[in-house]
Amino acid sequence: MADLRLERVKEFLSASNLASNTQKSYRLELERFIAWSDKAWIDVTPRDIASFKKYLKDECRTRQGKLLSPAAINQAITALKSFFKWFQLAGYLDLTAVLPTAAVQFEKLGEPLPRHLSLEQMEVIYQAVTGDEDINLRDCALLAVLTHGLRAEDVSSLNVGNYDGIRLKFLRKKDKSDAIVPLRQVAREQIEAYLERRRSQQEELTGDRPLFLSYDFRSGGQRLGYQGIYYFTKVRLGTATGISDLTPHRFRHTYASELVELGIDSLLARSLTGHKSEKVFERYIKGKRLAAAEDAFFKAIDETPKQS
Repeated sequence: MADLRLERVKEFLSASNLASNTQKSYRLELERFIAWSDKAWIDVTPRDIASFKKYLKDECRTRQGKLLSPAAINQAITALKSFFKWFQLAGYLDLTAVLPTAAVQFEKLGEPLPRHLSLEQMEVIYQAVTGDEDINLRDCALLAVLTHGLRAEDVSSLNVGNYDGIRLKFLRKKDKSDAIVPLRQVAREQIEAYLERRRSQQEELTGDRPLFLSYDFRSGGQRLGYQGIYYFTKVRLGTATGISDLTPHRFRHTYASELVELGIDSLLARSLTGHKSEKVFERYIKGKRLAAAEDAFFKAIDETPKQS
């Protein structure tokens, strides 16, 4: 017989408005809890949740054999909190009942390390994407869009019709909110150059055509997927530039920091990045502020230390 606990998880995910990657993450975390506990969802107690958190901290390991990070533990707690909130609203728990996840606390996260890319690093990245072959023109346009703070999953979903010559208009996959992201002139020029190349090859660029195509021999001409975007940044750009841990999300951090440096009001900046929470947005730019404070200190004492 099917495990009814798994059936409730499927029901929860079907009823949710979560992005596909978040759904996958929540499913994995809830399945981990099911493997750890033999209790039905309705019988789970606050003590069970506390014991599970202790298990995550003290016993659970990554594939590399390391203990879970505080962020990974918080991800598991978030999945459980979200599930039990739905479980109650769906009528499986009395609305007056105290949720078993009510008392569990998130792990404290350390101060964020700077995740933004420096001007020097960005210059190296731009120099690594050159050439006039189809894939080079695609990569220039792709980098131009990534540097405007879009999540990789949103970039993959873009169609030609989402670009109006000045801005990108699309629906964010994470929360299904409307997004309008204006583009710099150089970004517009790079997108136009890429689209013009495709037009010259007799491709009919209707509004529902993917904005970015794959040039992989197995999927050439199809939509560039989420994994393809990560490969472009982490492997191709990372290898060419020597910048470690280069991911699409680092461009998002860089864009958020840039908006603040430009003096754009935080509320307006968040409308461009899609951050609903001021607290989360502050975490994005705090690393930049710490780095700026360090630079100001060394400038004030007229000292330029060598990079380690």
